[in-house]
Amino acid sequence: MADFYKNIPIIDTEAIDHDMVFPSGQRFGLTPRDYATDPQEMFAPPSDMQLIPESEWDARYDEQEAQQSSLEHIYLSGPNGGPAFPCLEQNGHGYCWSYSVGNSIMIDRLKRNLPAVRLNPHATAAIIKKGRDEGGWCGQSAAFGRTNGYAVEGTDPGEWPLHSRDLRYDTPALRTEMSKYKIEEEWVDLTRAQYDQNLTRAQLATCGFNNVPGPGDYNWWGHSVCRLRWVRIERGSWGQLILNSWKGWGRHGLGVLAGSKAVANGALGIRLTSG
Repeated sequence: MADFYKNIPIIDTEAIDHDMVFPSGQRFGLTPRDYATDPQEMFAPPSDMQLIPESEWDARYDEQEAQQSSLEHIYLSGPNGGPAFPCLEQNGHGYCWSYSVGNSIMIDRLKRNLPAVRLNPHATAAIIKKGRDEGGWCGQSAAFGRTNGYAVEGTDPGEWPLHSRDLRYDTPALRTEMSKYKIEEEWVDLTRAQYDQNLTRAQLATCGFNNVPGPGDYNWWGHSVCRLRWVRIERGSWGQLILNSWKGWGRHGLGVLAGSKAVANGALGIRLTSG
C-alpha cells in the first residue's frame, strides 16, 4: 500500500508510524461510548440512508475529482491550495471528542458558503465536564451542540477564549451566541450495535460521497477526529480521509486511515447546522 495519498500521510493496518499516531505531548481523550448511559435511541438510526453500493464507488470518486467537489477539495480551497481555515486544535487537552464535532460543524458551514466563524470546542467540553480535563465520546458533544450550539472563539462578550476551561465564561450572553451555531437536523448514528462492520463501512463511504461530514471515534487510537471523505488510495483500496485536531499533524491536519483502521467505533453524520 502507498505511504501517501496526494501528499497526505496514510495510517494503515500493517505499518503504523508511531510519530503520526502517538506524537509526543499530545492527549487523546476518547472514552468509548457507554450504551447504558448513552443508549441507541440517543440519535436517529441510519435506516433511511440510501447506501451507495461499492460497485459505484470508483465512478463517484472520479466524479468528485473531475468536479473538485468533495469536502477535501472544499477544505483545501484556501490560498495556494491550503486550507480554507486552520483546523481547530485541542492544545494537548483530552477534548478530541468535542473538537471532532466542532471541526465537522465548521466544514458543514464552509460547504454551504456560510459566513466564516471560528468555533471553540473547549467551551462545549469544559461545560459538559464542569471544567475538568476529561475524555468523552463524540455523541456527548454532538448532543450538546444540538441543544445548545457551539461557542465562538474570542474574548468579546458572548465568546469563549482559546483553550480556556474557566466556567466563568459560561454566561447568558455566551448561551445566546452559542444558539446561533446549533446542529439543526438530527445526527445519524452510524455505529448502532445492531449494524455489522461491513454495513458501517458502507455508511461511512456513503457519507463521504454525499459530502456529509461528521465525527468518528476510533478505539484503537483512543482518539476522535472529523471525517471528511472516502478516498481511493489505489484501485480496490479505500480509506477514510480525516481532519485531526493536533497542531502540525499531517498535511494541514489531514490524514488517511486505511484497512481496518478506517472503520470508526462511534460515528455520526451531520446533515445541517444553523445558517
